[in-house]
Amino acid sequence: MMNEDKYNGWNDDGGLQPIEKCPFCGGSAKLCDNGFEAPIIDPESGAYVDMEISEGDIFWCECESCGAMTQGEDTPEDSISKWNTRVD
Repeated sequence: MMNEDKYNGWNDDGGLQPIEKCPFCGGSAKLCDNGFEAPIIDPESGAYVDMEISEGDIFWCECESCGAMTQGEDTPEDSISKWNTRVD
């Protein structure tokens, strides 16, 4: 089984608290952000030349099973804290 990053690359130092299971369906949740990756293509040759990467600045937690999610927060820590304190 592949070890998927539930923190979307935002927990490299291991400092974020664990993301609890979904309070609605018991499914696994992950940290999401509004960042993106887009290829840069040479217009003349059509060849891939680089990758544009934009880090996210809005964070939310989302259940991978039922799609329940928190509202957007300014930090990964705030998003995880809101998710972990949700009421059934």
